[in-house]
Amino acid sequence: MTIKAATDVWTFADFRPGQSFGEMSIILDASRLAKWEAIYGGGSEPVVPSRPLPRGMLVTCMMEAYLGLIQPRPPGNIHAGQSLDFGSGHVRLGDTVTMTATCRDKTERKGRGWVTFALTVTRGADTLLSGDVRSVWAR
Repeated sequence: MTIKAATDVWTFADFRPGQSFGEMSIILDASRLAKWEAIYGGGSEPVVPSRPLPRGMLVTCMMEAYLGLIQPRPPGNIHAGQSLDFGSGHVRLGDTVTMTATCRDKTERKGRGWVTFALTVTRGADTLLSGDVRSVWAR
């Protein structure tokens, strides 16, 4: 895992394919569900621990890890795309999910640095979501 000082901005030159940026965990609690429902609707059903939570909440966890684990960033990065592959598991209120982030690859095209980050959301041994985030990294 690569850790940078809080003042050291990640540059394109810093990234290495296979490089790990660590992991973070999130508890899927009632507060997080309420924020989700305030944005996307829902809340008509009572909150019960056995009810599966919306799978889209896993995407917010993945993006939170992408934003939180690779810091600080230079201004001007461009989110160029993402891909998602949902596993078969579901999450419920109170579950803890763990996200990991690695550098999948980096390339230069037309003078721009493109970086693809691989992110995985798991609960225990179950992979709930894996995906890539592709960015044009500012210089």
